[in-house]
Amino acid sequence: MKFKKKSLIGLIFCNTLFCVGQPSVPYDFVSIYEMGEPISNCEKNMKNLLKNWVPEKIVNANEYEFLEWSFVETISDSSRYVYYRNYFSSDEPVYNSVTRKSGYSYPHGKEYDSLWVYPGFLHPEYHDTRGLPDKTKEIFSEDFRLKAMDIISKKVNIDTMQLRYHSYLQTDSVVEKVGKKTTPTVTVIGAGAKVFEGGNVNVSGGGNAHKSWRTVSYDIATTGSLSKNYVDVYITNQKSPNDLSIEEIRELILEELLIEHIIKQIDFNKRVEIGDKVFLIKFKHKEKIYNNFIICNFETNKVVMDYFFLGINFKIQKVQI
Repeated sequence: MKFKKKSLIGLIFCNTLFCVGQPSVPYDFVSIYEMGEPISNCEKNMKNLLKNWVPEKIVNANEYEFLEWSFVETISDSSRYVYYRNYFSSDEPVYNSVTRKSGYSYPHGKEYDSLWVYPGFLHPEYHDTRGLPDKTKEIFSEDFRLKAMDIISKKVNIDTMQLRYHSYLQTDSVVEKVGKKTTPTVTVIGAGAKVFEGGNVNVSGGGNAHKSWRTVSYDIATTGSLSKNYVDVYITNQKSPNDLSIEEIRELILEELLIEHIIKQIDFNKRVEIGDKVFLIKFKHKEKIYNNFIICNFETNKVVMDYFFLGINFKIQKVQI
């Protein structure tokens, strides 16, 4: 099972600046750790998790067996901090793959929100290429996989690295008129460029139309300049991987892995502090045992780092104010 997103953009720091003409969602999403009792201490997260891990909320909950919940240590100094930062930016942590189905059941009109959760790892293809398409196997030569694993598993300290940051603003615009919608256009403009307001506009041919757009900023960190292929494929979408040679694809993947590794470490810095507590949740799924480390903030008692359970959220009705 592959857990990697279609492109690295999903892992890049991405902020929607504003969105015009989008309907408000009448729901909130609550973490599986926070649905239930107030989080007065870190242990309450586990109590809520176990109470919520039922077939009524997780359809395949009975496939799992929880074996252990234990305190590991408090992150006491910078060396332990860097250790966990490297761990969570490697391919060691267990990830989840969540399938969600929401809607109304008829004839009673009852609303449902069903989740299926499966465990796996972020980059299994670098360990085992069986089952991959022939073209992918050709790209994933043994030499290439060794280079990729070196990037993923390399222990680094970004606090002492010279990093370069690349910022982009990407704007998708849509014009609607008389039931017709134009194809969205994407424009990459320099950092600090003005974001224009949207609203109702007149278009050629007469009549009123509504123009809306969404502007998103991307902040990418790496050790040098971005390659032209990276910009063309991931930023401006002027190319697809199919336009590249096998060697160019390999180089692009290695560049992507390095950026991913650095961005995950920067994200760790934003979430985790010295003094936070580390716990282990050990569970079994279909006879395979998984060790899932989580980090709980020492002030809020909330889980701030976990790639498996923290990404599981339940949909609840928004409170109207």
